[in-house]
Amino acid sequence: MQMVSKVERERAALEAAEQDVAERRRKLAQMEKEEAEKELARLVRKVGHACAVRLLELAVSVKPKSAIEALEKMEPAGQKQSS
Repeated sequence: MQMVSKVERERAALEAAEQDVAERRRKLAQMEKEEAEKELARLVRKVGHACAVRLLELAVSVKPKSAIEALEKMEPAGQKQSS
């Protein structure tokens, strides 16, 4: 059995840690996607499917960023939600 040098062990440990971080990033991205889908479903239920589709169509026609800014200006004080 051959002895593995300290440098080789450290390199292997670093590679394993990098793989772990990459896997955790993939899991986090999946969790964020699922969370966003749940939030979207909740909001669609709240306003209704047809209304949600119409809102999105209107937002696209005036550019989403402009639509969001306009709606935020209309939002009553104290009603802001964190994104």
